[in-house]
Amino acid sequence: ADPDMNPTSIKLYVNRENLGFEDCNDIDPTQEFDLCAADLKESSDPIPLKFVKFQRVRSITIFVEDNAGADVTALGMLQMFGKPVLGTNMSEFKNQG
Repeated sequence: ADPDMNPTSIKLYVNRENLGFEDCNDIDPTQEFDLCAADLKESSDPIPLKFVKFQRVRSITIFVEDNAGADVTALGMLQMFGKPVLGTNMSEFKNQG
């Protein structure tokens, strides 16, 4: 793929359903990244997220704001890592007193 099609600026929005392109300029992203060629290699390390901003996630909107100069942006692969948070079982609590 053409290196100019690589994304260089990505914004993530948590729990923002129905977010349109025009909204991305008006709403602060949950986290944003400026990417370089090394970040996009298959052997690169994962890009860590700010843990406190990614709790209770129902949806993630990914906005690729810019690329390296092409008319269109191409993603060869996108991987997201996480784990579900298990709920609290209230029946495990004992009455105090």
